[in-house]
Amino acid sequence: MAYEILEIDNDIMRVRISGVMRLADQKALQGMARDLIDRGLKPRLLIMAENFEGWEKTEEWEDVGFLTGYGNSIVKMAIVGDESWREQIFMFTGKGLRPTEIEFFPNASLDEAELWIRS
Repeated sequence: MAYEILEIDNDIMRVRISGVMRLADQKALQGMARDLIDRGLKPRLLIMAENFEGWEKTEEWEDVGFLTGYGNSIVKMAIVGDESWREQIFMFTGKGLRPTEIEFFPNASLDEAELWIRS
């Protein structure tokens, strides 16, 4: 498993990802976000990418069902990680292509990301 839910506090979901993100991990995270949205919440995600190695190589990432059905209900995403992943993470999350505010913070800026996700 490439992810760990650290906490869900009302509408803020704190997640740690590491290693290779697999499609099954992504779908499980989407399911948790979908549950929050279905309960009427507008999720804010704080994602800490620690020892992140990228995404599983598979064609199945092309399924955008969650993004089209629920993606716009996610208010904010703060991703904290190694600077070398910034552009790929922005492409993967669709920064600029959806109304969700998405920001990247270097590893040393977790406190700043925490403040931003709550603002």
